Amino acid sequence: MSASITAESIAPQREALNRHPIYAAITDLDALRCFMEHHVFSVWDFMSLVKYLQNLIAPPACPWLPTRNTALRRFVNELVLEEESDVAPNEGGTPRFTSHFELYCAAMREVGACTGDVEAFVNRLYREDVDKALGQAPMSLPARRFTRTTFDFIASGKPHIVAAALALGREHIVPDMFRAILARTGVDAARAPSFHYYLDRHVHLDEELHAPLSLQLLNELCAGDPVKIAEATAAARAAVAARIAFWDGVHAAIVVHRAAAAV
Repeated sequence: MSASITAESIAPQREALNRHPIYAAITDLDALRCFMEHHVFSVWDFMSLVKYLQNLIAPPACPWLPTRNTALRRFVNELVLEEESDVAPNEGGTPRFTSHFELYCAAMREVGACTGDVEAFVNRLYREDVDKALGQAPMSLPARRFTRTTFDFIASGKPHIVAAALALGREHIVPDMFRAILARTGVDAARAPSFHYYLDRHVHLDEELHAPLSLQLLNELCAGDPVKIAEATAAARAAVAARIAFWDGVHAAIVVHRAAAAV
């Protein structure tokens, strides 16, 4: 039987992440705004991990040719569908669709968080490459470092490393993170309905669907190769470590913001 990667590969890092003080720090709207202004960059960069893998597994080519495992082809296309054009919150009437990034930006505006930095960053990408944008766009240092780590995984050119960052660095840890925010935050759904919708939606999709299939995708790409498994495991742990470092920076920003407001 071939060796495989399991969620246990990141168990110590995941436990440390789940104990992070950031979850209990979001006690009011000011803290939520600060959190979202940082976190939105990781909402945005997630799609580049997904699109990299889609281009590998289900590329948009003409003439079309069948590729690899049909179950994984279905998974990556469904992942793109749900992340890029999911059902938006709607008060009756005609269904609306939106990307999770655009939904998050709408949730930010709903609570009065500033979307200026992330909009300026994305607008730069229409005319310059991501490395230049990351170096010059206005964004916090924690967000810049986290996003650069994501694109370092992509720049590796190794699909199993990108899949590890997706499966174990995102899909397997997001439900615990978002459930912790939902349980501990002092900002309820009545005050931030779109934010709570976003969190609830991800807990459901990632835990029940995306996490197991993304792990299957990762193991397909590793194909039992011990070198690829070792590289993927290291990448997964690095991805969770990057999230912890990101949360450290966001937590510090909330503490500073709160102290300044109290003066």
